[in-house]
Amino acid sequence: MFKLTIVTPEKKLVVDQEILEVTVPAFVGTLNILPGHAMLITALETGILRWKFKGQDKMFKAVVSWGYCEVHPQGVNILANIVDMPEEIKVEERKQWIIEAEKKLASVSLDDANFEIQRREIARARAGIDLLDEKY
Repeated sequence: MFKLTIVTPEKKLVVDQEILEVTVPAFVGTLNILPGHAMLITALETGILRWKFKGQDKMFKAVVSWGYCEVHPQGVNILANIVDMPEEIKVEERKQWIIEAEKKLASVSLDDANFEIQRREIARARAGIDLLDEKY
């Protein structure tokens, strides 16, 4: 049995649900994880997370913003800082985030930590818009 758990500091989205596959935006690139995958722990990059529950045809999607992914013989654990489900994403709000973050990057001298925060906000906003634009 191959199970998925997705949690953030505020909520549990999926807990020990049997899956067929999961695709994660890892720090080194997109990883498609199937049962039997080698064990690993990797940092997550901001992007689109996809998974398919056993017995269902639908591919579920969400935006993750930073965190960790652990793959073990029994399944996958996603520990994310932020997870945005499609129904939580407002495109106009995301477009405004991009404008504001890009203004800060262009006009304000930011230290490394604040630069990274702005970069992640832009990536999160764009990933949310891309998620809603996907056809599958």
